[in-house]
Amino acid sequence: MKGFVTTLITTAFSASVIAGVNKQNFDFVVGVDGTWAQAKAAAESSTKARYYIFLPDGQYDFGRMTGDSNQKTTFSGANVSLIGQSMDGVVCYNAPSAEGIGTTATLYLKKGGIYMQDITLKNNGYVNPNASANRLVCLQDEGDKNIYKNVRMLSGQDTYYTTKAARRTYLEGCEIHGTVDFICGGGQVYFNRCLLYCENRANDVITAPGGSGDKFGYVFESCTIDGAVSDGSFTLGRSWQQKPRAVYLNTTMKKKPSAAGWGNPMNTCPALFAEYNSKDVWGNSVDLSQRRSSYSCSKDGSTANFNPVLNSWEASQYTIQNVVGSDGWAPDAAAKLISARQLTANGNKLSWNDDENAMCYFIFCDGKYVSNTTQPLYTVNGGNLNSVYTVRAANAMGGLGASSNGVTLSGEIVPPDTTEILEPSENEHVFHFDNGKTSMRAGTDKENVWSCTDEGFDGYKWEIISRDDKPVLYGNEVTYLGRSYKTFKGSNGAQAKLTMPDGVAAKKITFIGYTNDVEVLSVLTEINGDSTVYMTFDKNSSNYASSPAKITYEFSEPVCKDFTFTFSVKQACFIIVLDSEYCGCEKENGGDPSSIDLKVSDEMDDSAYYDIYGRKVTQTTAGNIYIHAGNKILIR
Repeated sequence: MKGFVTTLITTAFSASVIAGVNKQNFDFVVGVDGTWAQAKAAAESSTKARYYIFLPDGQYDFGRMTGDSNQKTTFSGANVSLIGQSMDGVVCYNAPSAEGIGTTATLYLKKGGIYMQDITLKNNGYVNPNASANRLVCLQDEGDKNIYKNVRMLSGQDTYYTTKAARRTYLEGCEIHGTVDFICGGGQVYFNRCLLYCENRANDVITAPGGSGDKFGYVFESCTIDGAVSDGSFTLGRSWQQKPRAVYLNTTMKKKPSAAGWGNPMNTCPALFAEYNSKDVWGNSVDLSQRRSSYSCSKDGSTANFNPVLNSWEASQYTIQNVVGSDGWAPDAAAKLISARQLTANGNKLSWNDDENAMCYFIFCDGKYVSNTTQPLYTVNGGNLNSVYTVRAANAMGGLGASSNGVTLSGEIVPPDTTEILEPSENEHVFHFDNGKTSMRAGTDKENVWSCTDEGFDGYKWEIISRDDKPVLYGNEVTYLGRSYKTFKGSNGAQAKLTMPDGVAAKKITFIGYTNDVEVLSVLTEINGDSTVYMTFDKNSSNYASSPAKITYEFSEPVCKDFTFTFSVKQACFIIVLDSEYCGCEKENGGDPSSIDLKVSDEMDDSAYYDIYGRKVTQTTAGNIYIHAGNKILIR
């Protein structure tokens, strides 16, 4: 079938029972056994104890394929596993024409027992800047005992909507992006190690709980709050209806909410809004002394007073078992993945170590799905001798674990991940928002400096400096060489400056990203004083996902110290790939760049080391020169 590897793989067995788990193949592979619409229909009519669907990497227009007149897809099957190949690669989307919390879901799950993993849900509905509401739901969740692992939800208002009060849901390693009330509704919902991402908008609100007598409500455990927003510009939540509850436990706040933490009630006062052990990105305790402790609501006349900071004993009560597993349901155990297999090849026969807890195994060739089998072996008929095969094991819910090492039919062994993720060339440095931090330049009130360095080390630092009145913000992720990177946001017409360490010169720069607008494209109009440049991003915010635009500018001669760049017309979101070289910038101080400040060391200490191109390294090599604490170090 077009788009998939056609190498024939024969399997001697299709199903068997071994101690540990019932061995069986997946029921439906989209693109191989039929379309998404056919997979959905088959799952909804199935009488099996559990029905398994696999979606290989690709873009799936749920709105057109299975949506109603407003592109809302309703899925009525129970006990179904929806498994993607990768969260970055499987994007399921819709584009409703009219907003509404109950009418726009990319996917509406009516029943329980759903297990979803490694999928992105995206609502591309139009956001009307003049409308009072732009409710565009990614996931409308009505089932009991649903599990979501490594699921990304991309929208603005009401991104994740939990509709029923008495239902239990578990999320692990998920990402939920939005602006207003982007996690809303009832039920007892446990968010374990999830990313809560506030998109760029004034007065974001993360949660709007609306439970009816739930003992726990929304529980966020070891989650991260981040976003394209400034500290203090958003709140953790506001009460919606009934008896709302939400607690944040052991949260990492890369972006911090307002000092009060919580917003005004909408229709009633909360039963409890509280935190425990909130930390900033550096591990320091967040100041909770001004958190809101009293509420009054004019709509229903209710009032509430409580301590918004939990003590250790109170926090200890919010376990997975207490919140969602009082009847023995253990969703965290169900979501546990099978470890990577060790794959070998003997001619055209592939084999690997079996696991009694693996329901089946998926085999891929050059990153594309080929087949799944219950046995720890394959026979490949035909195929390219240099193609790389990998295997992933599925747990009882169908979730795929980490990839094995790769092998070729010629006998070559490829280490894990290198078949899927490439590395930049030796002289390239990739700048993305997550490998640095922001700060305010002296005399300004905006976080207009982004730095990639070790705190306290002078003389060796990468910086991106924005205009005084423009903070350095970031946007959605883009993919480069198989990895996802969080982008910078370049404001329209705001000149930025990239400052480099002594001894490093820029030869060529590539901006990889998209225009933050669905209609008009951004243009690079200046770089290093060259205002004759006019390079346009050819991707906008509706189609950047896994194939972002690229703009490359080669300097006429290597540039030391710093250079400027400006995007115009519309806001641009980008990462930077800088082709650099060792240079003689330091010679003006009478030194040789290959030896100035050179010290000799026998081993690394605990702080950071960089290669000569400015990339942090985890392991040094004897005989090489590195940058450490602002000095050049020769490792003996």
